[in-house]
Amino acid sequence: MSSYYCLVTSDTETKFARDIINSRLKEKKYPLYKKTPFLNEIKKNDEVVFYLAGKGENSQSFVATAKILSIETINNTAVIDPDNNNKIVIKYLNLDNINFFEKRINIKSILDNLNFIKNKKHYGVNLVGGVSKIKYEDFKTINK
Repeated sequence: MSSYYCLVTSDTETKFARDIINSRLKEKKYPLYKKTPFLNEIKKNDEVVFYLAGKGENSQSFVATAKILSIETINNTAVIDPDNNNKIVIKYLNLDNINFFEKRINIKSILDNLNFIKNKKHYGVNLVGGVSKIKYEDFKTINK
């Protein structure tokens, strides 16, 4: 059975989250790091929604979905992510069925309908860490 996750991309000192996610989705690869939540639970055929945090263009919005085609474990500690403060990449999610939304979905417009966001006033707390596990109902609310 598939599980559902929200993958969060944030602005860095040199790049906006929008540019980072566009690059990752073009490559069909999404990096995970040592302290990423659910690192060992995410599996092939799980579905993900991409959320842009930060203050740049399209921030605070859901922008795409995808299915996990495979998971590549990196055994070489020399693989670093230039888009995320040179953190060491532990795994790559290889993506398939990438669906960019025609219009981004601002989180505030659907906040009251998202069950995984417990504190509606401080919703960002539920997105800290880069990955949030969500239920199918939340995935469908975002991916209408």
